[in-house]
Amino acid sequence: MKALSRLNMKQFTLLCAALLASVSTHAASPAQPEAAGNTAAPLGLELGKTRCSRLAPPQNHAKTGKSEWAGGDTVELKHLERFHLPGLTRVVLNCDGQDAVALITMTFERPALEEVRKKLDERYASLRKTEAAAENGYAEWGAANGSLELLYGRDSKHFTVAYWARGAKARYFSYSGGANQKPAAAAPAAPPQPASL
Repeated sequence: MKALSRLNMKQFTLLCAALLASVSTHAASPAQPEAAGNTAAPLGLELGKTRCSRLAPPQNHAKTGKSEWAGGDTVELKHLERFHLPGLTRVVLNCDGQDAVALITMTFERPALEEVRKKLDERYASLRKTEAAAENGYAEWGAANGSLELLYGRDSKHFTVAYWARGAKARYFSYSGGANQKPAAAAPAAPPQPASL
């Protein structure tokens, strides 16, 4: 009888532990999808976490040099049809000195502009946009792990979406133009043009 009550007590304790774990997981779950939905990971490459040295398979990308401003490799992805994104013509990764993805630029053909902008509006918090009649188009969104920019010229045949890891743009480039401010160390006078527009 004592053995049976010990067994029941152990089962009861395990059941209580499982129930508590289930309740805590269930209570935490509403916040998780929102954070995950706002995390920028274009093409499955999470900003600030994905390592360039771990990109696989090797036939799907090519190192194209060093990113002077970020300190790591510059990598161009190949075989873009596998991503099933209409109008996608070029993808370039810039990694920082710790081999983490600091910037992803995606170049699209112009007809895909409204569809891409709509998807970005649905997923990320809009920070600013230019007027529709502006000479050059610009929009910016905030993500949990960085920021996004959409850039295009009014008559250009392509547009670019730039995904910046958290703090990367501020660390490597200064757009303020303030005379008393010192530019970031090792930052060029103008941001690099990742893809021709």
